[in-house]
This record gives sequence, structure tokens and C-alpha cells, in this order.
Amino acid sequence: MLTEVTFAKKDEEIIIAYANAKKQHVFLSIVRADLTPKLANVLITSQDYTIQDVLHNYFEFEIYKQENIDIGIKEKHIWKPLLVGDLGKELDFSVYELCKAKRDLSILIQRLQEILLYVEPSKKCLQTYSHKLMELLILACTEFECWFKNYNYGKNERTSDYVNILKIVDLQKYKVELAGYSETFQSKPFANWNPNKPTQSLPWYDAYTKVKHNITNAFDLATLENCINAICANIVMFCIRYSPYPLYQEADVCSGLVRNTFDLQLEHTEDICIPVFEGTKSYSGAFSASQSFKNGKTISDIYDVHTLIPFELK
Repeated sequence: MLTEVTFAKKDEEIIIAYANAKKQHVFLSIVRADLTPKLANVLITSQDYTIQDVLHNYFEFEIYKQENIDIGIKEKHIWKPLLVGDLGKELDFSVYELCKAKRDLSILIQRLQEILLYVEPSKKCLQTYSHKLMELLILACTEFECWFKNYNYGKNERTSDYVNILKIVDLQKYKVELAGYSETFQSKPFANWNPNKPTQSLPWYDAYTKVKHNITNAFDLATLENCINAICANIVMFCIRYSPYPLYQEADVCSGLVRNTFDLQLEHTEDICIPVFEGTKSYSGAFSASQSFKNGKTISDIYDVHTLIPFELK
């Protein structure tokens, strides 16, 4: 649904505001807007309070842009920030699929942890290469290729097909840090992915193809650095398919491995799914709900029951 959407900001908090189909004014408070955007609060008012008035005089936020955007829209099998609700239903996956994906990711991280018992991920050691690292690189990149079987980009046989995912989701903003070591290792596995050089612009994947086809001359490319980047790419692809929440909000082996080994951030992105809410009132008329603000002002007669409208497939 193409809608005029207003964006306002104060410090690191953003408010996204729009009028829904019932002409109610919806205000979505977004926290950690420069990291991983998350929906913190929903306010729904009547037309008696204009969007600009509420943002300026009640929230005291500054409007920085207005755009006509499709809201309540999702891409098939693609999670983006603010895609909320029943994620299994919205992203169309089963518990079995999620559990299998977690097992596969756990194997990669466990194998990396075994190697890190012997090789420290410091700058001096990142170019270390070995047969064990070669095995892990091949396994991680094979898993990376499998993620694209969820999608339909050409024949899904090569990176010139895979790179088309950038048209619908901003993979380049994902950053993964290796946690718990004396030197910080930051990975942005898709930072420079270029459709004109779909393999060469992913150095870790380019290393995998060279090692796979010519191990005699390319064995030294099976490095610790390339392995870590390849595993980080798998973590990002997991989040795109299933969202980050199964990794960072659940208690199982895979979630524990990820939380103890990696920190995930989504930096400075506006590639989001804006949810559509409609409001109703839970009272009979004798009383009314209200919203108080930090500056002491109050909006009376708000819609205190919020219904999330299911996302439509683009």
C-alpha cells in the first residue's frame, strides 16, 4: 500500500509515522536506529492530532524526510528489520527447517572454535592456512551456496545469479564481530559485493573457488581470515532467512555458540519493512486512554488496542 510516510529523529531514536487505511495516525518508535532497528512502541491517534504536530510538539522530534513508500509489504523468504508478528508464518518456514539450519550453522562454528584452540585470530595469524582450514572454507562456502536455493535468481548456479539478492535486501550493511579475543576481528562479508564482479568482489568466496579448482597453486588462500568471513556470511544469510531472533533470543546449542562467538550489527540501514497497525478502543466511553510525553504534554483519547495487519507479499 503506497503511503506517505514521515521520518523524524532525536538522538538515536526514530519515529516513523503514517495514516493507515482507517485514516488513523500511526507513530512507530524505533530504537537502535543506527544499529539493528527495533520496534519499541506504537501510538495510534485520531486525525484531531496531525502527524507534524505530534512529532514536533509532543515527541519533540525533528522531521528529516517524507516519502511515498509501500508499507505492510514483504519479500518472499526475506527478513528485514520491523518485520514483526508470527515470523514462521510471515517468512514461511517450519520448525524442522529452522532446526536444521541451526544444526548446520552450529557445525561451522564448532569447527572454527576447534581451530581457534590452536590459532589465535590476531592480525599476525589471520593469513595462517592449513588443510583443516581448507576443509572449513569449502564447507562454509558450500553452505553459503545452499542459502540461495530459497530464492529464484536465474538458475541459482553461480554468483552472477546470487548477487541479484542485493536488489531486494541490503546485505552490505551487516557487520559481524568475533567476540572474546584480545584483538577485535570485524567482518562485513558483503560490503563490496559488486554485480560486475560477483565472485572477485567476495574475496573469501573467490578464495574458495580457486582452492576448489586448483589446490596446488591456491592452497595458501585457505586462510583463517577467509574462513571466518565465510562463516560470518552464513550467519548473515541465516538472519535474512529466519531473522536474528532465533540466534540471539533463544536457548539452544546454536544460539549459545553464536552469542558466545559473534556480535551481529546492522549499521545505518533504512532497508526495513514498515508494519501496518490499526487501532481500536478497549473502553466503553466512560473512560479514555491517554498518552503522556516527556515534556509534560498529553494526548487524550488514543487507540489503546493495536492490531498488526499481516504483511502482503510483494
